[in-house]
Amino acid sequence: MMKSQVIALLVPQDSLKATLLVRRADGQFSLERIDSRVAFASCAAAAWFRKGAPIVDPGTSKVVGYEIAEVEPS
Repeated sequence: MMKSQVIALLVPQDSLKATLLVRRADGQFSLERIDSRVAFASCAAAAWFRKGAPIVDPGTSKVVGYEIAEVEPS
C-alpha cells in the first residue's frame, strides 16, 4: 500500500498559516493547514527535498508556491 505523501507546501509571505497538499495512502488528495513556523522548520528537510516546478494562480498569474520533489539518494 502507498504511504501518504506531501506533494506541495504553500507558505504565503508574511503569514502564520501554511497549506500542505497531501496525497493520502488511499490515493485521495487533501489540503491540510499548518502553522507556517512548522512549515519553515520543514526547510531543515531540504536535504531530502528540492524545490520543483512553480505553482501558479491561474487568475493572477502569481507564483503561490512550489512543488517539492524527493532527492534521490546517491
